[in-house]
Amino acid sequence: MSQGNNPDDTVVEVEFTVTDARYPLVAMSDETGGDVTLIQLLPRSEGAYTIFHRVSGAPPERFLEVIEDYEGIEGRIVSGGEDAIIEVRIEEAGEFFTVGLTDAGAIPTELSSHDGTARIVAEIPSIYSASDVIEEFQAAYPDVEIVARRQKSYAVPLFQQRELYETVMGMLTSRQHEALLLAYVNGFYDWPRKTTGEELAAEMDVSATTFHEHLRSAERKLLSLLFSGR
Repeated sequence: MSQGNNPDDTVVEVEFTVTDARYPLVAMSDETGGDVTLIQLLPRSEGAYTIFHRVSGAPPERFLEVIEDYEGIEGRIVSGGEDAIIEVRIEEAGEFFTVGLTDAGAIPTELSSHDGTARIVAEIPSIYSASDVIEEFQAAYPDVEIVARRQKSYAVPLFQQRELYETVMGMLTSRQHEALLLAYVNGFYDWPRKTTGEELAAEMDVSATTFHEHLRSAERKLLSLLFSGR
């Protein structure tokens, strides 16, 4: 893949759509009648990924039933309710096109699916040729359609953000990350709070004391990174 000669703080933002139900994100909304929205996409070791989705419009168990048909993909419910959160673990790229997009050099920023149509927005850092990234991705996934391409500025270099995020995630245990994620997406840090520690503890199926221990440990690690420079 070719690289640009003048890396700066701009990125090329590309928007794609796809309606092929071979892809899990498409099938989840097509078969359940519900909606799926990306919360986080986390790279793991040996090419694996963990993806957190917010799902609504159908019981979260229905979304998990859909992805069970895909090899190398498994999921679990992190938080139930009308706006549930599910965790999807991808052990191999397979037909999961967002992983292919990441491998091509783009960074997905928005992923959603509604009525059997998936929408993907990704940013391509200026060190890469956007045309090469798009061509490589479309060669692997010809059913994906480009609907928009635009250049935009980016205040913080994407790779610095990604490296910081991977550092943070490497510091947290899975339960600490889950507690922190639940607290953030459910309004625990809003004022007035939209949920309580007891409610989040019930979502994790742990005691309130255990939930707060996980949350405090995660917060302490984040603060140590911020104030100690580690």
